[in-house]
Amino acid sequence: NAAKCFKMAEDLEPLVDEWYGLVRLGEWERIPGQLDLIKSHIGEMPPREEPARRATWVASLINPIPALGVAYEIRPALLMARDTITMLTVATEGIRLSIERLRQGKNPPKPE
Repeated sequence: NAAKCFKMAEDLEPLVDEWYGLVRLGEWERIPGQLDLIKSHIGEMPPREEPARRATWVASLINPIPALGVAYEIRPALLMARDTITMLTVATEGIRLSIERLRQGKNPPKPE
């Protein structure tokens, strides 16, 4: 089970990189520098050896406050997860769905 958790946690890295690039390049930030602000609040991604922290970090990244509006809300599902594998599954599916929607441009327009 630990090996599966580490693998799932490791697999989040390229997804985070892709998501970050799509948000930045697609100009989805609602305020200038919002991604930098989010990262200053949540810090660096935890190591794969801390999979529950990494899953929580991903949820914090894609569902920040104030919201970016580029991902469905996954925090309640993550908090209700009974084990680390479920937490990682929620984080993985949340960021994958957000990436898919960002690629298609299916998010609300930025406020003027």
